[in-house]
This record gives sequence, C-alpha cells and structure tokens, in this order.
Amino acid sequence: MTSIIKSLTLSNFKGFSNEVRIELRPITMLFGANSAGKSSVLQALHYVGEILERQNVNADRTLQGGEAIDLGGFLSLVHGHDDQKQIEIAIEMELGASSIPELVPDAFEDWQTSDKDVWWMYETLQNIRREVQTVGVRLRVGWNGQREQPVVQGYEIDANGEWCLKIAASADGRDAQMRINHANSIFMVEGPDGDQLLSELENFVSAEDLGKTDGEQSAKQPNTPPGKVSVLSSVFDMVKEAGMERPGDGLRAWLTGFRGALPRLDQMLYIPAPGARGAQNVYMVREFTAFLSWLTVGPALLLRDQLRQMRYIGPLRRIPPRGFDVSLTKSDSAWSDGMAAWETLVTGSQDLVERVSEWMQSPAKLGTGYAVTRRAYQEFNPNQPVPQPIGPIRKRAQLVDGAGLTLQPQDVGVGISQVLPVVVAAQDGSASVVCIEQPELHIHPAVQVGLGDLFIDGAMNQGLSFLIETHSEHLVMRLQRRMREQAAGELPDGATRIKPDDVSFVYLDRSDEGTVTACQIGLTADGKFDSPWPQGFFSERAVEVLPAAMRAKLEAARRGEPK
Repeated sequence: MTSIIKSLTLSNFKGFSNEVRIELRPITMLFGANSAGKSSVLQALHYVGEILERQNVNADRTLQGGEAIDLGGFLSLVHGHDDQKQIEIAIEMELGASSIPELVPDAFEDWQTSDKDVWWMYETLQNIRREVQTVGVRLRVGWNGQREQPVVQGYEIDANGEWCLKIAASADGRDAQMRINHANSIFMVEGPDGDQLLSELENFVSAEDLGKTDGEQSAKQPNTPPGKVSVLSSVFDMVKEAGMERPGDGLRAWLTGFRGALPRLDQMLYIPAPGARGAQNVYMVREFTAFLSWLTVGPALLLRDQLRQMRYIGPLRRIPPRGFDVSLTKSDSAWSDGMAAWETLVTGSQDLVERVSEWMQSPAKLGTGYAVTRRAYQEFNPNQPVPQPIGPIRKRAQLVDGAGLTLQPQDVGVGISQVLPVVVAAQDGSASVVCIEQPELHIHPAVQVGLGDLFIDGAMNQGLSFLIETHSEHLVMRLQRRMREQAAGELPDGATRIKPDDVSFVYLDRSDEGTVTACQIGLTADGKFDSPWPQGFFSERAVEVLPAAMRAKLEAARRGEPK
C-alpha cells in the first residue's frame, strides 16, 4: 500500500531537543555518525504507534519492534531525561485518494428527510470534509509526578498546514479542554462578515474556544482571502437551535471518556442534546456529532492504520533454523529479525517468490549467486508396510546455488540471511512505510549498489515508501548514477525511472551539547546533490588516500586554523 505519511516532526524526543522536521519521500535515507539520532527517528514512529494502538504512553517494548526495539519508557525517551519537559511528535499525511475514516455506523442517505436546514447542514459538513488535503496529528506527552506516569497532555489536528483543533489536558490528565480554529481554511466560504454571528453565540460557546489562536492572535488568520468567512459560526448556531447542550468553557462537555488529551479511538464523541425535539433536530445533532468525531478522532485512526502497516526490519536478521516452519500465530514483530520474510516466501504468492529469486540471483540485480525456490514436502511413517503420510503437505523456502544444489540458509554465508529479508520486504507491497536499519550489513559493495535499484523498484513499482538507516555510500552512488543515466538518456533496459522528488538524504548530527540537527539533501535531475553535504560526502574515503601533509592541512582547515 502507498504510504501517505509525508513528514515527521520531533521535539524533546531523545537527542532532538529543538523541533526538527523530516520530510519523507518514497526513498528516504538517514545518515550520520553513530548515536547521531538515526534510530531515534524510527523509534518515534514506534512510539506514536504504541500510543494510538494500545494507549501505551510509557512504552518500552513495541508491537513491531521485537527484541530490536526497547524504548525504555517516557523517562528514557524525553530529552535529557528531564521530567519537566514534554515530548512532542507530529506526523503529517497527504490524503490524495485516501480519506479520513468516519465513525458513524450508517450512511446519512438512509435517513429520510426533506428538511432544508438538515440538508444544508449535511452539505456544508460534506464540503468541509472535501476541503481537507493534508492532515496532521501532533502529540505532546508530559510526566505526572504525582502518579509517576506519563500523560498525553496535548493533542492537535492540523488541516492543510494550519492548526484546526487542539485538546489540552492538565498534568494529571483529569481535565481536558478543546479549541477549534474557526478560521482554518477548510471552514472558509464566500459570504458577509460572520463575526457578528460569532459574538451572538457567546451565551452558548466561548469565542475563545472558536476564535483566537493560543489566546494571542486575532480570530481572522492573516492569510484569509478577502470576502471569505467561517461557516463554523452558522453550524454552531444551527446545532444550538436544534437543542444541543451548552458545551461549557473549553468545550469540556464533549470530552467524556478521554485519556488525558487523547480521545478514545473506538467510539464517537458524546455530545449531549437534551433539547433536540423532532426528527429534523435529531438529524442535525447527529450529523454534527459525526462530523466533529470525524475531525477529532478520524485523523488518529488514519495514522494508526498507516502505522499498523509499517514494516520494521532491525539491524540483525536471524538465520532460520533447519526444518524451519511457519508459525501458526502471526506476530507483528516477526519482521524485526527477518523471520517474517522467510514465512512470506512460504505463504506468499508464487509471483513474489519468483521476483525475490530474480533479485537475489540475477547479475543485473543483486547478483548474490543464489536463487530462491519453494518446494512442497510430505512426511511419512516408515514403520507401516505401506508408508502412511503424517500431517499435511508443507512448503519450505530454500536457496539454490549456481550449480543447482539446494541449500539451507545455514549452509551459505551470513550475508545472504541478512539481505534476503530486505529483498522480500521491498517486493511485498502490502506495507506502508518500510523501515530498515543497516540493509547493507554483511554484504559485498557490489550487492550494496544493487540495493539502490531494489529500493527504486520497490518504491516505483510496488508502491512502497522506504525509511532507511544506513552508512552505505554505495547506495547513494547507485541512486546518483541512475538519475544521471536517466538525464543523459542512458538508463539501462529494464531499469526503473525516478524523479528528484522521489529521493531524500537526511544527515543527522549531534552537537557537543547533545542536540540533534537534521540537514535534508536531495538530488538534482542529473544526479548531483542539491545542497552541500555537511562535512563533505563520506569524506573519510578521500582523507584515507591522501598524503599525510595534505591530511594535516585539511584537518587544520576543519579546525579553522590559519594556513
């Protein structure tokens, strides 16, 4: 499945003290020295997944991380282990053909009504839905000293790049308040000035809860087009007339069942409407409740679904034991040590097996010298006059060398067992984001450059997005080469085309104070870096082959000493 996650923003998460935004492309590679924060980027996705999936705010082990991920809990994750700080993580998604999930159990069209006010409400809320092009979820997690546990103290939904809805909770999580940005672009329509109507609603809903941004800026956004007003005032006026209960300051009446600032993801919001009398009023209250639940809970559901489909391959992949068989109980963490890849070869389609085999064997691809085959076998009881079958027919994935000899994974070099899960993950298009740590582990440079083509194929032909932590310059050089060949019209037959926007390199660096910064670097159409690489591109290689005198000059220049 195609990932719709387009960016990740971190603040006070491990080494990321200041806010750092990382744009995600179909192929995103994380570079940097050891302990520079590369793994922290992947761990942030695991942490958000734990919060949304299991409300596990103090996570150590994760559903998908297996033995490779141990977050250590909030106090290990917050920057400087400072319990006075809040972890802040934001993830932005571009909807495209995707849509924010609805929570209402049945379609509006099934309700029979011809009331014009009801249909105005329905069409207005539908139009707002259609205006959303990008949506973001931002979580702020802080420490509650009295309970000695972390709490989601902030939950924010962004729409089209600006804040749309904010929920803030007290330090103990017991009191939550909501605010809606009525000047967000998704609410803006052609019409006369709507501020008067907003002021008339003061006895029902506070203008602070629908207007000012963080209590400082004006209700009107600076980028509001002339002649545009917010339709949200009219919507609130109609639900007020329909009998909805006054929500109270901070819209507190609508936040029943929240865990701190985090809404429950398994149900709609509860919005009391004791004054709703008649079918028309019931319809309007119902539609507003469904809409606000969609706006509040839907983006988190969408992100949770994306993270459920995230595939994580850790830095050390296991070698399957002899006689390896598929587990009867599937585990979300089985990809972390590579075992799920072998299971996928046993249970997946024959087409997948053949594509993996081609990538492993072909000299034009990875050229490891080993093909992959899947064979059926049946156990028999030899103690009977006529041997009787025992159990069902089973399948087993095996390797085949250049001489046609069938081998077990234990019979070949360890590099094969390290790279094969990477190949399977890149050819199985059922994931959203494929996160891989050190795909180049234990493999020859000639195979490493082939991984560049593998990731291009996975992104462009299998619809995957890759977030890769690596130290391999060979991966980068293959991507540069393909871009350069494409610009010159020299792309080899069968090679997949890519665009500069499909690739990003993120260089992470840690200061002496322990603060992580990120430099995002792309490729031009002719395969060059579009901005300077911090401290040079893998400058260690060049330094190692220089004469001692020249190395000394370079080192002096790096320190800023005079020539």
